Amino acid sequence: MQKKNKKKIAIIFFLSFFLIGSSVFKDYGVSSDEYASRIKGFVTLNYLGEKISPETNKKYKRNKNIPELENYNRNIYGVVFEAPVSFLEVVFDIKDKKNQFLLRHYLNFIIFFIGTIYFFKLLQIRFNNFKLSILGTSFLILSPRIFANSFYNNKDLVFLSFFIIASFYAIKFIKKQNFKNSLKFSLFSALAIDIRILGILLPFATLTINLIKNFFHKKIKEKLNINISIIFFVIIFTIIFWPYLWENPFKNFIFAFKGMANFDINTYNLFFGEQISGKDVKWFYIPAWIAITTPIIYLLLFFVGITISLKSVFYNRFHHRSDDFFIDLFFAGCFFSPLISVIIFNSTLYNGWRQLYFIYPSLIYFSVVACNYFLNLKYKKLFYVFSLILFLNLTSVAFWMFKNHPYQYVFFNNFILKKNIHKEFDLDYWGLSYKQNFEFILKNESRDEIKIYNLSDNNLFNHLFSLDQKSRDRFILTKDIFNADYLITNFYSDQEYSKINILDKYEIFNEILVNNNSINTVYKKLD
Repeated sequence: MQKKNKKKIAIIFFLSFFLIGSSVFKDYGVSSDEYASRIKGFVTLNYLGEKISPETNKKYKRNKNIPELENYNRNIYGVVFEAPVSFLEVVFDIKDKKNQFLLRHYLNFIIFFIGTIYFFKLLQIRFNNFKLSILGTSFLILSPRIFANSFYNNKDLVFLSFFIIASFYAIKFIKKQNFKNSLKFSLFSALAIDIRILGILLPFATLTINLIKNFFHKKIKEKLNINISIIFFVIIFTIIFWPYLWENPFKNFIFAFKGMANFDINTYNLFFGEQISGKDVKWFYIPAWIAITTPIIYLLLFFVGITISLKSVFYNRFHHRSDDFFIDLFFAGCFFSPLISVIIFNSTLYNGWRQLYFIYPSLIYFSVVACNYFLNLKYKKLFYVFSLILFLNLTSVAFWMFKNHPYQYVFFNNFILKKNIHKEFDLDYWGLSYKQNFEFILKNESRDEIKIYNLSDNNLFNHLFSLDQKSRDRFILTKDIFNADYLITNFYSDQEYSKINILDKYEIFNEILVNNNSINTVYKKLD
């Protein structure tokens, strides 16, 4: 395939993805975390405003009750995404809450979109195969939960995207250890750290791989200074882009690190039908969630790919290995190190495996390693069989995503797919599906005031921001269950109100179903 044709195909591929994302980003509701995340951005923006121009800050300050940065209970989080989005909200004078969160959703997607481009470029460097790079990027995009999260998850998916970008510069640095690559890698590693502190894995993994490579190639002294420079640049860039660190970089970083390592949150997970505290999850919590929420074909390819790569580790000597070998080691480390760490340290985990979404590109990477193996088979019949199986599986995943839009975030593969799955696992734990049921009530209810009661442990106030002001004003959130016109639930920490026969006074008004399982239900009061 000619270079010009490859470029055209790549442009069409990414432009199509961009247009799809731009056309569907409005379909996702406002999650339970987004309101607090927005406030986090304005806390930092207020801090910067007071430092740069206090008078101007007073003029444009949106909320007089914004807490001070040093007293803010979420200051352990980085603000690389939140602060710029808050700034844009002020610049464009976006006042309606719905539009404020739509802006956030769109920019969330844009960052993920950029991340997919870098993933493509990363695969190009490793495999030097255009078709494989497009295929691997398609795996990433056609991952139902990842795709959906890319529109609203401003922590885990933004972090995943920056992790990909930093990984791209990591492998460039592994291949060619010079000042230019060192600087670029340090910058994006720091940005990743300033989103989630787990980004420190990136310089640690990169320097470890380079140490191994340089040791066996007898170039430790020759490359020592350029590798040490990464530590210096990462520290400098991390401080620059994280205002919380400015006053006392070392002390505040340690505080943030300890805060994230010992994250204190009182939440429970529905896991195989059992309510388990986030502080007391079973060791296989993350592996199980990966196994049941990832398309099966990707899992199978991952196991083949990681086996191929690990085989080369045990059966070949390091100093005979190419750069590709060390790149494989890098991604193996990025996948297994966090996974093993959360098991060993019994980390607080909740809401599925979203805290570890950043390891997913490594899973896809090894899936592509497997594809590279199968596509180079000498037996053409096996090649055609593999290609057919892969095509059918990708088509099936794409069709499922289209059919169940915008609820891709509750995807389960055929390992666990069954009825009443909401009794086994948390589904729409972030409450995104409230948006569609709110809209259904509004469409079918003539009253100006609608009293609604939430049966689940979600704050409806946050989810109402998916509606315009006029629509929001029609809803009255009542605390009196017996006085509500409607009951609504996403089954997250749902209480068994049937025990007090409350549902005898109501009938099912609407259900949002995914694979015949209800993820959000509205009950209407009987006349």
